[in-house]
Amino acid sequence: MINMTLISGEKFTRGSLESPDEMPLMQVKLDPFFMDVKPVTNEDFQVFIEQGGYQETDLWSSEGLEFISKLGIKEPLYWNDPNWNQADQPVTGISWHEAVAYAKFVGKSLPTEAQWEFAAKGNDNRKYPWGNAEASLLLANFAPDCEPAELNRRSTPWHAHLQNRSPFGCIDMAGNLAEWCQDNYSPNYNWDQSGINPLYKSSITDDFVTRGGSGLHDSEYMRCSSRDPYPPTVRDNIVGFRCVKLLIKDSE
Repeated sequence: MINMTLISGEKFTRGSLESPDEMPLMQVKLDPFFMDVKPVTNEDFQVFIEQGGYQETDLWSSEGLEFISKLGIKEPLYWNDPNWNQADQPVTGISWHEAVAYAKFVGKSLPTEAQWEFAAKGNDNRKYPWGNAEASLLLANFAPDCEPAELNRRSTPWHAHLQNRSPFGCIDMAGNLAEWCQDNYSPNYNWDQSGINPLYKSSITDDFVTRGGSGLHDSEYMRCSSRDPYPPTVRDNIVGFRCVKLLIKDSE
């Protein structure tokens, strides 16, 4: 698929021992899927706006439709801010509801937590998408000690740090913008008994998981297994997204 890469392989080790919400460690098996090589950019999202995505009710849950209707939302929050709205910057100011609607618009979905983590770390249990080398500003856009160099922050283009590449070739998964996942947030992985295509759902009004950290987070949030919860209505400039699509196998 254009601008997507195939994610497949053997079981991988989900989680880490570095935070209680990343435990317990578990071997997880996923069906093969495609993932966007880059996050959804402003250029990508402009098509959604121009083709009436915010008005296409079939793309939205009832809660999402109520959210955008009540607030009169017709575009991302930072759509007119030059620090965030350049064509090759990842789109931000996007709620979970908007990310889901866009994914449906292009015939895809948000990644599950497990899909996102596997795409980032592969089978070698690397700490960061690029490997185990310690994070530096040459590798990613982040804020050491959560103190950004400039208070008037901006994101970087998705291709600004091409070494920030996962083993499957996904770019910009660490830092810059965190990325929405399908899963609601849970304080640990005790709910998962099978380790096969896991997906945790509680309520569409509960917090959802983001992955990858942002330009306002330190390196700990950029670890492949790190997790961060946000309400589905958050439209801050620390969150964006990318999409996935299951591999459809030919029937035998």
